Amino acid sequence: MVTRRDVILSGGMAIAAAGAFAMTPRRDLNLLGDQQLEKLVPLTIGSWTQQPSSAFVLPKTEGSLSDRLYNQLLTRLYQSDQMVPVMLVMAYGATQSDQLQLHRPEVCYTAVGFQIIATAAATVALAPGVKLPVRELAAMSNQRVEPIVYWTRIGDDLPTDGRQQRSMKLAQSMRGYIPDGILVRISTVAEPSPEVFAQLGEFARELLLSIPAANRQAFIGRPLAAELNAHVAPGGAAVKAP
Repeated sequence: MVTRRDVILSGGMAIAAAGAFAMTPRRDLNLLGDQQLEKLVPLTIGSWTQQPSSAFVLPKTEGSLSDRLYNQLLTRLYQSDQMVPVMLVMAYGATQSDQLQLHRPEVCYTAVGFQIIATAAATVALAPGVKLPVRELAAMSNQRVEPIVYWTRIGDDLPTDGRQQRSMKLAQSMRGYIPDGILVRISTVAEPSPEVFAQLGEFARELLLSIPAANRQAFIGRPLAAELNAHVAPGGAAVKAP
């Protein structure tokens, strides 16, 4: 005999099961595809040219997790006669889940002995009315100080702190997506100043303009890439600085 209690319990279980199904990601959202960062990022960016170097603070993970977390890792030093030298690090992960997610520079630098002495959300003007949300950091060790500009893309979202990163990833999960993600970190060795951060921001802008329009979404998501592409002249000529 089926009682009222049985009906209520079975109904509650059905609702819970439906909720769990709805929360289970079922579609990959991969904006990089089979492209390789080494081929997409040019060796000359604006007035900067790539030079050999190994003086990088790299994204830090535990044991074999590194191999699963980052499918691609690009590290390059760029030098310019007019601007500060720039260390570029890109870490790409094809899957962003509760177990596998990008480690933000605040974590990586602290893990290797740096102290974060300043942090603030900021934007980089890519074109008139087109702004990239970034975070500016200053990290200090016994040997050096690094001003840092970085951003993370999770699917189409561009979170500027850990809380946003978690909430945006959850929102995408609720929509049924398993997003990919990329961390783009631009730094130099110098005393932090508005002028230095402005030059790092200029490198970020030149970097994105140097990447083919069809591939920009892999670095800044589809909505912002579409906005930026609308300001690029036919034939790929770069827009003037805003």
